[in-house]
Amino acid sequence: MMTTLGIISRALLLIISVVSDRVTATTGDPYCPLIPSNDDDHLERTLNVHICPHTHDDVGWLKTVDQYFYGFNNTIQQAHVALILDNVLNELQDPYTTHNRTFLYVEMKFFSKWYSALPSAQQKSLQDLIKKEQFSFANGGWCMHDEAATHYMGMIDQTTLGHQFLLKELGVVPKVGWQIDPFGHSATQGGLLTSSVGFDALYFGRIHYVDLQNRQAAAECEGLWKSAPDNSSVFWGLTGSYGGNYGAPDGFCFDALCADDPLVGLEKDALKERIKLFTNALGVQANRTKGNNIMMTMGMDFQYSQARKNFQNLDLLIDSTQQLLDNGEIEFWSDRFDNVNIFYSTPERYTQCKYADLVNAKTSEEGSFLSKYNPVKWNASPKTKDWFPYADCDHCYWTGYFTSRQGLKRMERVGSSFLHAARQIESMAKLSLSREQRTRVAADSWNASPLYELDDAMGVVQHHDGVSGTSKQHVAYDYAKRIAGGMNKANSFVTDALRKILLSSNDDVLDNLTYCNLLNETICTVSQEASREGSKEDIYVIVYNALAKERDEVVSLPIDSSTHSHVEKLLVGEHSDWVPVTSSVLPNANYAQVTGAASYIVYFEAKNIPPLGALVFRVSRRSEGEMLSLASFPAFPRNLRRSVENDIDDEIVMSNDMLSVKFARSTGVITSITNLRDGITVKVQQQYGFYKSAFKDTSMNLVQDGDNFKGDGKCLPGYTDAEGDEYPWLIGSAERWQNSGAYIFRPTSDQQLHTLRPKQTKSVVFYNSELVKEVHSVFGQGGWIKQIARLYPGENFVDIEYVVGPVPIDDGGKEVVSKWATSIANEGHFFTDSNGREFQKRKRGDHNVFGPDQPNSDEPISGNYYPVTAAIFIEDDVYSFGCTVDRSQGGSSLADGALELMIQRRTLYDDARGVGEPLNETDIGITPNQPFGNAERLGEGVIVKGHHRIIVGKGGSGASKMRGAMDSTFSQPHVFVASAPSGTAITFRPTLSMLQSSLPDNIMVISFIALAEEHTYLIRLGHQYGPDEDKDLSRQVEIDLHKLFKKTITSVREKTLSGNQLRDDWETRRLQWGCKKGDESLSPDGLIDGRVVLKPLEIRTFEIVIM
Repeated sequence: MMTTLGIISRALLLIISVVSDRVTATTGDPYCPLIPSNDDDHLERTLNVHICPHTHDDVGWLKTVDQYFYGFNNTIQQAHVALILDNVLNELQDPYTTHNRTFLYVEMKFFSKWYSALPSAQQKSLQDLIKKEQFSFANGGWCMHDEAATHYMGMIDQTTLGHQFLLKELGVVPKVGWQIDPFGHSATQGGLLTSSVGFDALYFGRIHYVDLQNRQAAAECEGLWKSAPDNSSVFWGLTGSYGGNYGAPDGFCFDALCADDPLVGLEKDALKERIKLFTNALGVQANRTKGNNIMMTMGMDFQYSQARKNFQNLDLLIDSTQQLLDNGEIEFWSDRFDNVNIFYSTPERYTQCKYADLVNAKTSEEGSFLSKYNPVKWNASPKTKDWFPYADCDHCYWTGYFTSRQGLKRMERVGSSFLHAARQIESMAKLSLSREQRTRVAADSWNASPLYELDDAMGVVQHHDGVSGTSKQHVAYDYAKRIAGGMNKANSFVTDALRKILLSSNDDVLDNLTYCNLLNETICTVSQEASREGSKEDIYVIVYNALAKERDEVVSLPIDSSTHSHVEKLLVGEHSDWVPVTSSVLPNANYAQVTGAASYIVYFEAKNIPPLGALVFRVSRRSEGEMLSLASFPAFPRNLRRSVENDIDDEIVMSNDMLSVKFARSTGVITSITNLRDGITVKVQQQYGFYKSAFKDTSMNLVQDGDNFKGDGKCLPGYTDAEGDEYPWLIGSAERWQNSGAYIFRPTSDQQLHTLRPKQTKSVVFYNSELVKEVHSVFGQGGWIKQIARLYPGENFVDIEYVVGPVPIDDGGKEVVSKWATSIANEGHFFTDSNGREFQKRKRGDHNVFGPDQPNSDEPISGNYYPVTAAIFIEDDVYSFGCTVDRSQGGSSLADGALELMIQRRTLYDDARGVGEPLNETDIGITPNQPFGNAERLGEGVIVKGHHRIIVGKGGSGASKMRGAMDSTFSQPHVFVASAPSGTAITFRPTLSMLQSSLPDNIMVISFIALAEEHTYLIRLGHQYGPDEDKDLSRQVEIDLHKLFKKTITSVREKTLSGNQLRDDWETRRLQWGCKKGDESLSPDGLIDGRVVLKPLEIRTFEIVIM
């Protein structure tokens, strides 16, 4: 018997031409029908079904980037990106199909690698498909970045890298955002990373399961989102048929990786039954949103490696559905629609159609749409704030990854900060050096910069399984390797550029200049070697300030002998001179047990470091006379003392001109912090502790989880069943039980914080040097948490250096937190930043969902955790208390007056969300993955060291206090070190600075990038304060670009955030979802004679020519 494929295919040419003619003749555009107000309502009752084939290709997760691209290690996962793209390219050009097949691609890291290797003929074929809108792009970043653990700098950089590739190589400008897989969505993504980059819409898959259920019932699965500080709107929509993910509807995944039966080969009756199921799915999806258009995302992770199978089945699905509905063989049950059009489409086309839905609703007569489904209601109930926390079932809060892999999260932040400074130095070299002295680059190339390898590495790690900490261990190693390689390559270029810029001659002096990128481990090889006993070398330190304002800092430098403590600052003028500066040497406790760490740290005062500029210092050995004067302190360097048990006072007090901090003498734990300028004292109880990680073990958990999962025992789509419990870390993952793991934070059901007692001692370590003051304390049995609290002159924060690990696991996994308890009456409210930009006001017990929320009792701890990328604070009318972080972490206020941050995690079981490994990082490594091994951990748990900056102030000042510290925490002074024999005559050029003077305190140079074109640069200026955060610094600021630099600007053109289009062009064509065209709230103040106005939290991007 002939199959339906043969019967239908011969008739399809006629059928499709008839359908196409009908649509074209009636609407003029089959994708975006605009309905005249006087037309009949026929088209109003037509459902347009957009079939959007796509693949989601993780830039690292279960396999490394290269393993995914080349198809290696398929024993871990069947995934081969190059093969996917090869086969899709072939199938889009199939001469035998009657369809204009489409395909969407997102991750430019993979695509650029594939495209660059294509023969020119295939590149031309692809370009033709792009012009015909068959091959399309969304997002267009280097990866699909995470939205919780990413800093806005990294988000901008990786998006720009992908957009510049698309523009330079293909002339493509993406028009929609596509964040389908990240585990929650930030306000910064909805504003800055959508409308500011020129997107008309943003699509994503994952939201809180209660939010999803409520939205499905209310037809609110798409709408408008107002998260930007200027209150502008973007369109947002859920993917995956509004089911919580981004794949095909159940039963209609035709990929080789899927188990669904194909349509091709079915007999007519069987095919008809399948199409009935499909049309039922269409009806369900249509009733979950407003308007006449729905999008079906036909694809999942690494699909389309056998693209012919996918497209043949999709062709048949489209043809059969249209034919059977048109001839009445099946009925489309709906009280809203009489007709269905189904066709290949793209998210960009779909967005245009949703905009047409809105326009049609406004122009149609009142009441022509059922009110529940009227798109006009989008403006009445826009989404505000963000989409955190994400949960896919009752006990399944994805709040653990806010903290997972603290070492990698810190490495990402260091790399991003260095890239920010390195780009400035590259621009400085281009401005100040002759062509002969500069590194040659290819004109107008998107990857010509000598910093490209670091840019590439930082772009990769922003991926939502990268900096999130949710990859397999060997992939995390690969991310770290890429960052290290990129930083080493950038270091070579930057140090060479600095030598050429700073030195007056081409002599080989300071030829060992290097960037000290391991200061967190108290390692800097050049300074350590030059300071060892017997050395006759001086150390030269270049301290670079990447901020746009002059700053004073205390710089720390690792040394191996306390005799190298004489520090001088270079004053360059008519007669250069070296002027002594205040310094102190302290022993390095090396609590992190770092091999090769320095024995001492020399601290020195670096005052008046110029904006986007540097100062030079020289560190030399003290004379014998100076050393003899220190003989009365044989155990410690000058000006140090340690507290002893017979000191009179009951407390230790550390003070500078800004703060006074009190400590318990017996433990070294902070008891109060006084802000001397504000005249307020906040009493605190400082604690370290841990939550026990939940896993399937009835002896450790008080109750079973019988109602843990919804429906058929699974979470929302994307939940991964384990194949069994053959590996010990998979215990419980195949049953109705939720473990705590890389993604999910779930404490045991007692929800108890197990507090670690501070060590009682008769003699707390207390260093009270002329420059730096330190108090040391130890917590937990065996002392597996150590702390050093420091005060620096002129700073309004207490620097808390904590060292955690190895985390004991003899009694199970642990979620380690630092907690502060105060008397602040914050009434359940606290504030966390969004990727370093907007502060989000949180309310304990409120999950920010649409409609009724779930009871807070399900997970009162993890359900109230939020991402902290830069800062968290609480406040009332009298006091504020906050903390900045040096890497992304999870944080909360679980009781009034309390603030806590999760600083390390070590879990022993997988949480069944796909990674298939415990989050158990060790210092030696792992055995190979199956089938060659079982990824067993080797060695002891890792030790992590981090810094919190604690800031107190008056009530209502929390945001302002945090803003002042967030930029300096991200962009700490960059330290470059070289050595030369003592007495070497070195002539330096005048003090290095690119700016004429400091910018206002609320303005930052977000980016200063040398473009390939001669004399051309991309500069981003950012307002760093939000509305109403500070009575002065929250005001808009006018900047005259012509007065910014020491050289003349001859041309200024404003661009969108990623620099791929003129801002005016974007403003002209953007879809006006929430406001009338030309509304002032959507349009920035124009350029008037090079003067620009920056509104609160606004970032503006300019392409400038400097001569």
